[in-house]
Amino acid sequence: MAKGDDNVQRKKNKVTRKKMSRKNDTATVSARIAAIIAAKKRRKSGKRSMCQGMCFTLPTLEDPFNERQGKADITKKKKKKKKVKSREDKKPSPMSIEGVEKMDGPPKFLMLNLNEIESSFRKDITYSEQHDKSLFTSSWGIEFWKCYSSGNDILDTSGMSSTVEQIAWIVSTAADAIARREKDEVEEEEELLGNSPFLLYLVPSQSKASQVRSVCKALKGIGIHTVSLHQGAPLDHQISGLKSVEPEFIVATPERLLEIVTLKGVDISNVSLLVIDELGSLCSGGYLNAVKSIKQAISSKHQTIVFNDSFSASIIPAVQSFLGGSVNRVTVNESVASQGSCITQTVSVCASEEKKLQKFAKHLDSSSSKLIYIVTKEESFKKIMAILKLKGISVSTSSDSKLSEVKKSRKPVAHLIDFEQLDTTVMRDSETVLLPDFFPSIEIYTQILTSMARESAHGVLHSYITEKDAASYQAGPLVNVLENCGQNVPDRWRNMDVAMSD
Repeated sequence: MAKGDDNVQRKKNKVTRKKMSRKNDTATVSARIAAIIAAKKRRKSGKRSMCQGMCFTLPTLEDPFNERQGKADITKKKKKKKKVKSREDKKPSPMSIEGVEKMDGPPKFLMLNLNEIESSFRKDITYSEQHDKSLFTSSWGIEFWKCYSSGNDILDTSGMSSTVEQIAWIVSTAADAIARREKDEVEEEEELLGNSPFLLYLVPSQSKASQVRSVCKALKGIGIHTVSLHQGAPLDHQISGLKSVEPEFIVATPERLLEIVTLKGVDISNVSLLVIDELGSLCSGGYLNAVKSIKQAISSKHQTIVFNDSFSASIIPAVQSFLGGSVNRVTVNESVASQGSCITQTVSVCASEEKKLQKFAKHLDSSSSKLIYIVTKEESFKKIMAILKLKGISVSTSSDSKLSEVKKSRKPVAHLIDFEQLDTTVMRDSETVLLPDFFPSIEIYTQILTSMARESAHGVLHSYITEKDAASYQAGPLVNVLENCGQNVPDRWRNMDVAMSD
């Protein structure tokens, strides 16, 4: 390389070195660029000037735009108060009978519960030998489920205590209702409902309580816990057990349960389903007032199921005190006594026709029903209508009037029916039926008895007959019906029956 070329190359290298040094020297750049470079260095090191307007903290969900500039927000947000529904509002609305009829059958979860119970029964040799019939084929169970789904109270008129099959259907239906309720519930409502059990099963004895609890045991696997309360166990032990378990089902005798409720060992104010088993035995054992106190302690809207193991007329007021509204009847037999259960029957034997009409008018005054059916002879219509008009009762000779129209009416309505054109199907909703002219046919009487007051526990059937007509009447069949239904039999009728049999 020539000497001149070497000098030229050294000059070029010098110029290049100067350019490289300028790039690393912030003093040679403009003030604006220098400020940006300095801010970048501070940001990387986590330091910044107090007057710096930029924020170097990372954005958060609470402050996505760094408006607080990393400072904690000391202001508390006001929580929106959620409207909490009561149990009455939250309780699943019962399905209508029409909706139930459209369904193929009970829900799958209910059937799974029955299967669990039946599987546990198969392990019990004693039960397997006594019960060969499957729970799924129970006609009573299907009818009970339909009645429960309607939302009405239920009255079993079989005249006996609940069977194992009936208990299985009741607890399975209750477990299905719990599952449906929990599916729709929110936490706020659970706090409101507290620790009340869903099902309260009242029994008269410890042995019956053990039977019910043995059926409920099979549902423990699905989270349904059952506690039995009776006199055979220490009180402190039962109270501590209630607090630790918080059961969904409680099976109890009235006296022990009332004692625990008084000590605030359990809260039953929000019970959804109350079962009163063997009401006749509870009344004879002196537990009627205790049962009434327990029912009054339940403040929430609930359904009541009554098993009346007695056809005695003395039990009817007790049944009526527990079942005040619309009632669905279920039974395992179709006997006259079963279908006529909880219907008060009276037969008045009067000295004359005038006395008979006076007795008839007296019963009209004492009747609280808004719909009264009067079945008599057509020739008696005129005098019956005259009495009804004096009492201020509307008269109708047509059976086409709808019950809804009768309820809207302020005055009670009486339907006059000729017994020769009798159609007992229209009496289903009638609680009061009067027979001013008693009929010689016991078939007509039983037909009326088994057709009236199908949705009520307040049925009344009054019959009237003069002594002259009674002398030629065969009293035997009527006496048998009254005795089988647990009704009071007039001494005159009983004496006539004995005289005619002699």
